[in-house]
Amino acid sequence: MIETEWVVLFRYVRAMFPQQRFDEYTPEAWYDVLGQYGAAETRAAIAACAANKPFVSPAEIVTAIRQHRADVDRDLHGAGQYAEIPDADPDDVPAYLAALRTQRTRAAAGQQLTYRPRLAIAAASVGREVPTEEPVRRPGPRSIRCPHCGAEPGKSCRTTVLGRRMADVHPSRLDAAKRAA
Repeated sequence: MIETEWVVLFRYVRAMFPQQRFDEYTPEAWYDVLGQYGAAETRAAIAACAANKPFVSPAEIVTAIRQHRADVDRDLHGAGQYAEIPDADPDDVPAYLAALRTQRTRAAAGQQLTYRPRLAIAAASVGREVPTEEPVRRPGPRSIRCPHCGAEPGKSCRTTVLGRRMADVHPSRLDAAKRAA
């Protein structure tokens, strides 16, 4: 908020709370607290406070602004979601999350969100390469036949004496898998 807006806004505060005492330093002190918020949302918060209280402090106005932002954000969350789709690549997770956070902050502050039609979004992704290769997977010990007990790939090794299933694999099978990798 610029200082000229603040002068008008502080006169609004004085008009809403005529019984509250102000001196020549009050506007400057309040600007230090409320200057970071937009004039429109600050004015709405002042009006909300005036409806409930005969006196107001900057902290109560900040609380009203934050409550309004939380209410707006809660209303926009869920199935309705925002009309704006972030300009970040969804495959770049940190950038996409940062764009979503910025969008939510702007929406909660009451700033205008831009609508991007679905065709424009689809057109932006046309011509993009889709990976066709499968990721390289290293074979594990159970992906090969055990040279000690003869267990088939995917099956557990068995003890040679009683034929019970082993929780782990034979060392020779582990060595063979390392060689195969």
